Amino acid sequence: MMQDDDNSSARPFAVGLLIGALLGAGVALLFAPQSGSDTRRLIKRRARRLANGAKDKYEDVKDRIRDARRKAEEAFSD
Repeated sequence: MMQDDDNSSARPFAVGLLIGALLGAGVALLFAPQSGSDTRRLIKRRARRLANGAKDKYEDVKDRIRDARRKAEEAFSD
């Protein structure tokens, strides 16, 4: 017996929509009415911002894990 669930198709649709939006943005950048050097500069700048943001998030998560580990060690030592 199959159960009809309204949320069963929501996630694949959202993922497909997100992938389509990203691909559309990429194509729009490639066909934008600006010079190739300007487009490459823009892509490089955005990639650098994305990398810096990812590095910041990584450092934040690493700090949180370190704090949680320290608290757990303190709790076990008591």
